[in-house]
Amino acid sequence: MNSSQTSQVNQLLDSLWGLRRSWFGSTQASSSAAAAPSPSTTPDAEAGSRILQLPADVLLLICDELETPEALSLSLACKSTYALCFALCHKKMTVDDRRKFLLLLEKDPGMGRGVFYCHTCNYLHPFQPYWGPHSEPEASSEPSLHHCGNRDRFAPIGNRFDLSYTHARLAMNDHFYGPGRGIPLENLCIEHTEHRDWTSVLCSTDAKIKNDELYLLRTYTFTIPNDSIAEFRKCTGARDFRLCEHTSFFSNTSVYRQYVPELQRRPASGGEGFATCKDSPGSCGLCLMDYDITIAPAQDNPAWDVTIKAHHQLGACRTPDDWKWARFTEACRAHLFFPNRPNRRGSTHNAGVVKQRWSETATKQPDAKKVSGQKSFPIPFPTWLWRDTKPLSVGSN
Repeated sequence: MNSSQTSQVNQLLDSLWGLRRSWFGSTQASSSAAAAPSPSTTPDAEAGSRILQLPADVLLLICDELETPEALSLSLACKSTYALCFALCHKKMTVDDRRKFLLLLEKDPGMGRGVFYCHTCNYLHPFQPYWGPHSEPEASSEPSLHHCGNRDRFAPIGNRFDLSYTHARLAMNDHFYGPGRGIPLENLCIEHTEHRDWTSVLCSTDAKIKNDELYLLRTYTFTIPNDSIAEFRKCTGARDFRLCEHTSFFSNTSVYRQYVPELQRRPASGGEGFATCKDSPGSCGLCLMDYDITIAPAQDNPAWDVTIKAHHQLGACRTPDDWKWARFTEACRAHLFFPNRPNRRGSTHNAGVVKQRWSETATKQPDAKKVSGQKSFPIPFPTWLWRDTKPLSVGSN
């Protein structure tokens, strides 16, 4: 390969994803010779279209030098590269290559619209923009295979928010890749009520994205009549209400659970009432959750008003194995020494830091790429990428 060909190959490797868009722009411009030059025919587009001028053996050499996911991406640049390279690269695909390739497709401005990557089954699934916790259209739809990760969700006992990893990932996809590539952040901001014999807990949610990480503020508001305080303090075990998977309202027999001490303190004068407090802080020692609690006598009747604000840091939600998300949804007994689930006590996230980050002025985020109208990919797209079709048989090596 001479120096001129080497230079062309290096340019191609530096702009694999730009090649496909450049190909579309150049072919549209050349389709009508009598028309005026199209605005999309830029110097970059003209340079990108040189891929078709390379000999077939050079393109095959490029594929040999690339990792399988990147080589598959190159094969999707246009019809010619697809016919030449796709079958060759496809034969060498492993399970890990498939995952990396599908993640690349999820990022693509054209092919990634309307789909998301599922870590559970290694497929691309379609989604609807109205999805979210407690979404009635989503819940009433027929059961499908597009909710493989529904068990991986935040739904502690007595506090069923039903935020799945799919919802969190789609909200972050909308942030990273632009509008229409996921669900709006507002879909996570809902209100619901959990009813108990002694009261009803109003649960509201607010959400933010700061420094490319998802944060939630869960606010719990309820009123306890004086004659129901004793019954309220008996709500342990299966009826226990939790702020997170590790922090419940009251202490219990599990050594893996924390509790909110302010709800068990009695007034200095004695009796079954509460000790008043305002924005009394606390935090979980395992997941990234900080809370503050306010208890004050009710003005209109003999009761106590309680407000708890719980701040959660969920991370970037790029993989369910991220310890920030894994601790957030840890429904079973807390595994204190899992490598992918370090304890908060052993990290640099000190008590109160999550609340502080929520309250800080949001740092300026890079503008998401605005995806303009783009024609669909002209090549018959492989059906094995979708869950509702027959999957591809992938070798183990």
